[in-house]
Amino acid sequence: MKFFEEEVLKGKYFIPKSRDRLRATMVNLFILVGAFILLLYAYENLIQGYYVMLMVEMFIITILMVAYLIFPHYINVTHTSYMILGALTFLLAMSLIVPDQDPELSLFWLASLPIFVFFFLGVDKGIRWSTNMFFVLLFIPLFSYLTGVKFVYEWELLSQIVLGYLVVSYMLYVIESERSSYEERLNIALEENKILFKEVHHRTKNNMQVVMSLLESQSFKIDDPKYKKMFETHVDRLKAMSLMHKNLYSNHSYEEVDIQEYLEEIAQSLQTYTEHNINTDIEPIIVDMKIAMNLGLIFNEAVTNAIEHAFGDEIGNIDISFKRVGRRYSLCIEDNGKGYDTSKTYKSLGLTLIKDLSATFPNSSINIEGDKGVKIKIFFDQVKEL
Repeated sequence: MKFFEEEVLKGKYFIPKSRDRLRATMVNLFILVGAFILLLYAYENLIQGYYVMLMVEMFIITILMVAYLIFPHYINVTHTSYMILGALTFLLAMSLIVPDQDPELSLFWLASLPIFVFFFLGVDKGIRWSTNMFFVLLFIPLFSYLTGVKFVYEWELLSQIVLGYLVVSYMLYVIESERSSYEERLNIALEENKILFKEVHHRTKNNMQVVMSLLESQSFKIDDPKYKKMFETHVDRLKAMSLMHKNLYSNHSYEEVDIQEYLEEIAQSLQTYTEHNINTDIEPIIVDMKIAMNLGLIFNEAVTNAIEHAFGDEIGNIDISFKRVGRRYSLCIEDNGKGYDTSKTYKSLGLTLIKDLSATFPNSSINIEGDKGVKIKIFFDQVKEL
């Protein structure tokens, strides 16, 4: 089903779950279904000898397939819609005039045309198109009445068909107007919420900056290296969370984070405090805000621990990677330092935080190796899209 939507209906060229993607897939579905139906009726007209209507139907099929082939590389959804509407309008008018094997087919196009018009053109363009279409159809029974020429139907029935088209178009106009009005109000409310959330994240980031400044100011008054380091560690943790809020209000989304941009910022911040090399290999993946927050804290704790404990006087390397592996994510943080004995129990707040935070990920697993440097591997499932 996904292949059919993305490849056959060409949804891959549009943003997932967007209205443009919906319109594009519906346009192509309408083209393919309409061409298939017309082929069936064209075959019947060929067998029964209705060659005029056969030529009309083959002409319409050609237009539909040309529109399908050149969309969306050369024409957009709107232009494709106009091509389809023009072809269907011509087909509807001809099916009321030219006899064929199944003249009732005109009633099918009569019912489907107003739906297509208002869905793909919107209210304003839809009402203009329907009005013009009404006058075109009205000309057929008037011409039949004034000249006495008999088409597929009597002029009385033709008048009822035209009146039915007008009623259906008006009903769809009312429905689409209400839907468009509701959608507009919904979009306005959504934009207001986005602005509000961005402001919340901005204020949160600013408040955390104030707290960080207070802790840093307080640390300058502490002489004991042990307690001074505790203050600096808390500042680094706050900075990791602060960068996440900055990422949220700076970008378009207020609940998802580009993990590459976020972790790169943390790495750059930590690099300013150390001579050791921090190397990153992070894929540009969009993740949920909560997952990003915990990843940032794990990243900060692991790298900070490596900077403080992994190396002696020599300059070491700290390598971090975050990648998508099948349906799971993989976070790997390793250094080429002296390592440690993983069989022993250590009273380390940083290591405890790493294990506790990794447990919050869906179906997570963590593996820590201490030979030839420390290597931390965390795997967890992707969060399903809502």
